[in-house]
Amino acid sequence: MKKININAVKFGTVVSLSIDGKLQKKSCKTSEEANTLFKAILKAKEKPTDENVKGIYALLCEKIRVARKAGLEADPANGEVYLAGFNTPLPQLLIDVIEEYTDNKYPIDAIINFWKLLMINPDKRVRNTLFNFIKIHDFSITDAGYMVVYKAVDYKDRVKREKTFEEYVSNQVLHVKKDWKCSPKKYVVYKSNDSGEYGIAKVETVENWDEDDKGIEVMGNLGELYKAIFDGVIDDKSTVPVYTDKHTHTMTIMLGKPVQQARKECNGDPAEDCSNGVHVGCTAYVNSFGNNCDAVLVCYVNPMNVISVPKSECSKMRVCEYFPVAVATYKDQKIDVIEQKYFEDDYINYEVEELEQLITKVQAEELPIEAAINSESETRSLEEMMKILSTRLIDIE
Repeated sequence: MKKININAVKFGTVVSLSIDGKLQKKSCKTSEEANTLFKAILKAKEKPTDENVKGIYALLCEKIRVARKAGLEADPANGEVYLAGFNTPLPQLLIDVIEEYTDNKYPIDAIINFWKLLMINPDKRVRNTLFNFIKIHDFSITDAGYMVVYKAVDYKDRVKREKTFEEYVSNQVLHVKKDWKCSPKKYVVYKSNDSGEYGIAKVETVENWDEDDKGIEVMGNLGELYKAIFDGVIDDKSTVPVYTDKHTHTMTIMLGKPVQQARKECNGDPAEDCSNGVHVGCTAYVNSFGNNCDAVLVCYVNPMNVISVPKSECSKMRVCEYFPVAVATYKDQKIDVIEQKYFEDDYINYEVEELEQLITKVQAEELPIEAAINSESETRSLEEMMKILSTRLIDIE
């Protein structure tokens, strides 16, 4: 057992403590709190095990107490809290949420995965403010840790059109998964020969239909059709919709394809709401911006790709990449809000490739991510970055 010098004195509700010459002092709110702390100190002085000494620090510092309860690590020297094995400090709000989840025995995987991705982000300001931005606005987080966001877009060709077959498939997949809590692979898409309208029905139902008698054409399995859209192999019966941004009309946006802008070209200044970078937002942002848009896309954002969290009450943020997964229903200035996990595997495949590239850069002793304009410079070691990147890659492979 390592020898530790512990000395303390208690005056009413004030406890003064020295551990190996480092002075600590706490003014407790009640006599009971002071007595509990002093007894813990006396216990550790008699038997100075790591557990007993950590118990003192937990009573001295609320953040350390929460860390111990939630299975996190804490540095008694600075009071910072860390995910076990890492040296990137958690922001206070995230610590509070982890405590709440732990107390209520809520599943915590989504929160931890979100933080593991946010740890990769090279801008300290973003790491410290993004979770609070999520709390203020109606963003949600998938099990893999991605943010669910929205993007108001126009058609690339700027011609007002009827809803395409691909958009119908996209909306029905959302409907089946969100409202019916069912797999899209259990449904078939068909088209009426008379009206030209599309519909869906269960696979076993359609198997008993005579297409000629029903006056329909079976287009295919809903789940497989959606996958085909992502893979870009829809046949000549339809054209995969291509969208563009509302501001410049220069970007090409398609379902299942990451929309990117080089991080070094993006502006990380949180005081500038509109600047270089691609913008996404919550429902409030799209509701105020999307009245004249052709479509609203449901997108994923990897927290590592957030460039700037606004200081103002603005409900949009600047990112260097987002991943469109579906067309949302947008009617009467209201989006059909997505609250559960959707299509994560499609984005994870892209993330794996990106992580492997970043790890290669670290192995070459290079900073893995270029800094954005006006961002807060990276100060963490390459060793820490390698640990973060490798852990995330192991988690999702």
